[in-house]
Amino acid sequence: MIGLQTNGLILFINNLARMYGQAQNIPRQRIPLSQKSKKWREDCVEAYINLSKFGVSERRSYLKSLYDYYNGVIDEQDYRYVLKPYGKTRNNFPSKLRNYPIIKPIVDLLLGEKAKRPLNYTVTVKNSDSASIKQEEKNKKLLELASQLFMQQIRPEEMQGDQAPQPPKQLMEEFERSYVDRRALKGQSALNYIMQNEEMKHKFQKGFFHYLVAGEVYSHKGVIRNEPFYHVLNPLDIDYDKDPDLEFVEDGDWAMVRKYAHASTIIDTFGEYLTDEQILELENPQQASADSYLLYRAEATGSDENIYRNRLVECITVYWKSRKRIGFLQYPDPMTGLMEEMIVEEGFRLPREMREGGATVRYEWVNEVWEGTRIDGRFFININPLSNQRTSLDNPSRCKLPINGRKYSDINSDNISLVSLGIPYQLNYNIFKYRMELAIARSKDIIAQFDINMIPKKWDMDKFMYFVEGTGIAWVDYNKEGIQLSPQHQSVLDMSIKTIDQYLALLDSIMQEWEKISGVNRQRQGGIGPYEGKAASQQAIVQSSHITEDLFRKYARFEQRELQGLMDYSKEAWVNGKKGMYVMPDNTVETLDIESLEHMESEYGVFVSDAGRDQDKLEQARALSQAMVQNGVPASAVLDMFDTENFIGLKDKIQKAEAAQKELERAQQEAQQKMQEQQMQMQQQQLEQERLEKDKDRQVEIEKALIAAEAKDSTNKLQLDMEKMIRDFEIKEKEIQLKERALDKEGDTEPNGV
Repeated sequence: MIGLQTNGLILFINNLARMYGQAQNIPRQRIPLSQKSKKWREDCVEAYINLSKFGVSERRSYLKSLYDYYNGVIDEQDYRYVLKPYGKTRNNFPSKLRNYPIIKPIVDLLLGEKAKRPLNYTVTVKNSDSASIKQEEKNKKLLELASQLFMQQIRPEEMQGDQAPQPPKQLMEEFERSYVDRRALKGQSALNYIMQNEEMKHKFQKGFFHYLVAGEVYSHKGVIRNEPFYHVLNPLDIDYDKDPDLEFVEDGDWAMVRKYAHASTIIDTFGEYLTDEQILELENPQQASADSYLLYRAEATGSDENIYRNRLVECITVYWKSRKRIGFLQYPDPMTGLMEEMIVEEGFRLPREMREGGATVRYEWVNEVWEGTRIDGRFFININPLSNQRTSLDNPSRCKLPINGRKYSDINSDNISLVSLGIPYQLNYNIFKYRMELAIARSKDIIAQFDINMIPKKWDMDKFMYFVEGTGIAWVDYNKEGIQLSPQHQSVLDMSIKTIDQYLALLDSIMQEWEKISGVNRQRQGGIGPYEGKAASQQAIVQSSHITEDLFRKYARFEQRELQGLMDYSKEAWVNGKKGMYVMPDNTVETLDIESLEHMESEYGVFVSDAGRDQDKLEQARALSQAMVQNGVPASAVLDMFDTENFIGLKDKIQKAEAAQKELERAQQEAQQKMQEQQMQMQQQQLEQERLEKDKDRQVEIEKALIAAEAKDSTNKLQLDMEKMIRDFEIKEKEIQLKERALDKEGDTEPNGV
């Protein structure tokens, strides 16, 4: 009997394996391109799809249940032993099983923290000529310095102040500190443009939600209409295969996206590859190909999703690594005579003159990513090598799939997620809540027991209860005829349930254990006890962040891979160059001007810094704002710092603010010095004016003295003249008198009668 059961089980497994393609062989990949016919291409797509079908329903069902636990959806199968303890359901219980979410707040808090963590990325150039270009720039700086020193010797009067050359040591230190390859600056601008154009921060936040809930995150990137695109995929739609030691899906062997969509969506996406007959047939999807998978999924999960099979169309896109043969052509350079090497495609024929000149071709098989899509289980379209191959300049065999993703913890074990860790605590929490609600329903408090015959005669129950509640006195009639009453008939029943406090303690212990496992404790959620000090609370928050930092660190590695992939795809997208504009986080407008040849030949490297440390440094730097305002930095400059989302930008703005502050202080010192000089000049002018005034007063006094002296001299002279005139008048008067006397005397001496 046991042997029959074993044989039946083996037969069932073999049939299931054949049904879902486990025994399907992958077509040979190392063949020339000329032998990769239409049948070979369709067989490859079909083989990888069949390889993926086995067990896909169980995985989808498990991942979907994780999202249900986050959203608080109750699955009664998880509570069967509680709701049906004896195999039967009782619908008349005074309680109902409900969900009391303890997982969702933790996930939402981490999502909020992720939204506020800075995403600092730096683009560098990894080309081998980067060192020589840097040396050329350094030599150019030294030549400019030598020219300035020479001009200083010739014209020292013109090379003063700001025009004076820097010392060579200071110039070299500043060059090493500030030098950035011009191609890296172009790459940084290109990545900034992609980040804004594709809304990368929003999509990274969406991917982090999947990472917390399912423990898996997947993305699809490439080029559409000469622009790089980026999509976050649903983990339920992805299947892949990679080496156990590989961390990311893009390094794996194959990956596929399985979706169910309506015909209109299929036509919008793949309309250019479909014929008119295929578009017409999509209106009535073929049931045979989709029914088996949908029905198997419905039976395995107990769901009823197959009710949509009449309208939904299965669409599977497969990406896998095939092989191609390329040649390495080595030939002597006619100008230098040195051997050069270039890659040629399969089928290259070496010309006779090159062969005679010493040229040789060496062929190797390398990896090449192919893509193909199967629609409705019957239409195979666009099965070709991927037009945008992400290869390396150093290793042409290294290529990456356009599908990337990672799991949180899948090393040597099944993957886990934050939600999967919280499921046991969520179930126990809901059960204890359910039990406590039943206990509350059974609890009737303390009840007094009275003999109904104690109610007084001619009283009904309402009147008796009225006086009991109104007066607090229970009136009793012990003299009822034919009734013997005894005080011993009175008693008290305690129908309160003592286990409610125990349930509360159990619920609190579940929360503490869940917070310890998740790493998000009460202090981190803002719950600070009345007797907890500031130092103790901060230490609890720091210890909590150490547990969750691994989540952020691993996801930051995924973000770095995604940004690197977008930079690689931008080379193919902007093959004709790119011009555009984008807005920075501080609302400044930047321009993008990419030269196609330089951009394609640049090998970029994207590095994402530690967001946790950057966040701490960012907060500490912003804490200096108050001190900066107190020290005279303008408030507008301080407010401008809050628009910066990374520490590098904030540091640059602080340095600019410090430089502006120093310039302001220098201008203030110059203004103060100028004011002091003006004051000294005014004081000198005032002293000179006072001296002039004194000189004028002295001159006036002198003039007054001179005038007084002159006036005195004039008075004396006038007096002398008057005296002289008087004397002269007196003399003349005397002379006249003497003359008159003389005449009188002469008249007296003449004879009479004459």
